[in-house]
Amino acid sequence: MALEKVRLLLLLLLGLSRGVIAYSGDELLTWLQHSNLGYQVLQQAPNTSSQQPAELLCAGQVALLLQAADAHVLPALQVLDAWGKLPHGLLYGHFSDLGNYESCLGLSLAMPTAAAAVIETKYCLAHIQFEGLLPQTLDRININIGACVPATCSAAQLNRWLNNYLRLLFEDAVAPEAQLVQEANCALAARQPLAPLDWFAVGLLIFLAVLVILCTLLDYINAPQQMLGVFSLRQNLRQLFQISRTTTTIPCLHGIRCLTIIWIIYGHDYMFMLLAPNVNTYEVVAWAQTPYSMLLQSGSISVDTFFLLSGMLLVMATLRELDRQSGRLNVPLMYLHRIVRLTPVLAVAVLLFMTLYPRLDSGPLWQQFTSSYQLCTDTWWATLLYVQNYAAAGRMCLGHSWYLAVDMQLFLLSPLLLWPLWRWRRRAAAGIVVLVVLLFGCVFCIIMLNELSVFQRDGNLGGDSVDMRMIYYTTHARATPWLIGLLFGYFLHGERGKRRRLAGWLMQLLWLLALLLLVAVIWSVYPYTQPGVAPMTPLAGAFYLCCSRIAWPLALCWLIWACQSGRGGVVNTLLSWCLWQPISKLSYCLYIWHLLVEMLNTGRLKSSQHFSNYDAVLHFWSDFGITLLVSLAMYVCVEAPLVRLELHLLRRPRQAAAHPATPTVSMAVIMTPSSVSQQNLVEA
Repeated sequence: MALEKVRLLLLLLLGLSRGVIAYSGDELLTWLQHSNLGYQVLQQAPNTSSQQPAELLCAGQVALLLQAADAHVLPALQVLDAWGKLPHGLLYGHFSDLGNYESCLGLSLAMPTAAAAVIETKYCLAHIQFEGLLPQTLDRININIGACVPATCSAAQLNRWLNNYLRLLFEDAVAPEAQLVQEANCALAARQPLAPLDWFAVGLLIFLAVLVILCTLLDYINAPQQMLGVFSLRQNLRQLFQISRTTTTIPCLHGIRCLTIIWIIYGHDYMFMLLAPNVNTYEVVAWAQTPYSMLLQSGSISVDTFFLLSGMLLVMATLRELDRQSGRLNVPLMYLHRIVRLTPVLAVAVLLFMTLYPRLDSGPLWQQFTSSYQLCTDTWWATLLYVQNYAAAGRMCLGHSWYLAVDMQLFLLSPLLLWPLWRWRRRAAAGIVVLVVLLFGCVFCIIMLNELSVFQRDGNLGGDSVDMRMIYYTTHARATPWLIGLLFGYFLHGERGKRRRLAGWLMQLLWLLALLLLVAVIWSVYPYTQPGVAPMTPLAGAFYLCCSRIAWPLALCWLIWACQSGRGGVVNTLLSWCLWQPISKLSYCLYIWHLLVEMLNTGRLKSSQHFSNYDAVLHFWSDFGITLLVSLAMYVCVEAPLVRLELHLLRRPRQAAAHPATPTVSMAVIMTPSSVSQQNLVEA
């Protein structure tokens, strides 16, 4: 009996049961043809009055395509079938129907007529703007529709046909000059041949792979090759997973660094999900009004954690060096360490981003999310010189590399503060406090005089703006947490060997105060996300931004001090977990590469996605896992080998002078990292 029911159900599903009337396949094709948006839009092509050969060729191919569609020729109907349509669920927030990108570009039509050659196709994405439909949601909405046309047709022609169709549909309600399609939003199946710089990038990757494999094999057979040993996969992996427990390290910093980079990657994943087409955009609007969303909307404060750690580790390492060297500091060597530590990985990222990266995949959104690689042609030099936040503001090769520029500029200026801090101690510290106050006033005045918007209800999802250029990635606007890190590192340096006693009530009060500061920074602007609330004024924004860049690092200073002094309890246990250390060593590569992975995974989307917190978590683990693998490869092939090679070359002359008759020094001694070069994203 049960088997009979299953059989009957299958017959019903397959439409094979008795009494079910099936329409013919030809009738299905008729329905496809006459309900198809592409068929209706392309009807406007024969009406062109242009006499240009290219446009006449395009119009002729469209006419042949329509004739073949009327005859129900399947290849022609496949072109129309690749078009998008008015999205279903429009009132739920589904504003995009991207069509069938792969079907469109996979077609090559040999029309059954002597007058027609083989017709290649191209894909274009049209953006049609309308006023918002539902109150208290979006003022304007963009309907995105995929189109498939002959490759000989230009975006301008398709734009003209769409405008004519909409004018006919809306009775002249659409202006003739509406820009609905641009050539940048079109794609062809044919790929450009590799340029010389592309071949150089391929050669570099092959060279690094061969070098690492060769050096690893030599290391396994114990060949005495110290110089090549720095590229050994076995040695670099051993160093990566080695757990450090020296007296000069602060274990909780590993956890803070890892949680911060995870927060940054998680926040950027949300940013790309919000930028990508969703089937429930109105749910996104509601999500942005929830308290949980503030963890992401206020996520830009996470970078201040890195500035704090950078200043703190720099001053602690430098003051130890000055104590050992009686006030002598080798500034050129400091700069060399820093450049060798940061530049190789950054240079490889820039090279691959502007050469091989655009060839990794494609899709309807590919140009929208990855076109920034084109900026590298003009601004790569600014990125490698760490001046892109000023010299290439708004057109940076790698948008998130602004942080490296700010950090490097502060590092280059640091000797002007570090040596006075060692020499004059408290007087120099007082001078840094004055500098913090001056920067507070500077940023406050910039916001007020230019009436900048610090927080926008609709959010700034990574786009360039005047606000971003003036108060987000400029060095003078981001230096405050770094300076606080200098002062805190100076305090910790003076506290070595001391153990201050604090009353229990005072400890609880300071923990509560630190927690309140962290909560205030993240959720202070939450009321401005609610509908009906007036936007944040420049005055309120100035107070919030300037105070948050002081409150956040101060709260973290207490957290670090409490953990370092043995008063952190379960917080210190969590942050000092030994498994944080390998990820902490990869944090620089994670920061450099995570945005490229997220852009790739978003740009290759070929349909709308569903937005929810759970979907964001799934996206995060996918992107984080791939980023971790890429970062691991970059660490063992580029970052660690070159840092070890630089230290080997610098220390060998010193050791030869100190021990002229001593034979080869062990690699474990040679490769001990220099404390002065270890900053921020580097292991403490």
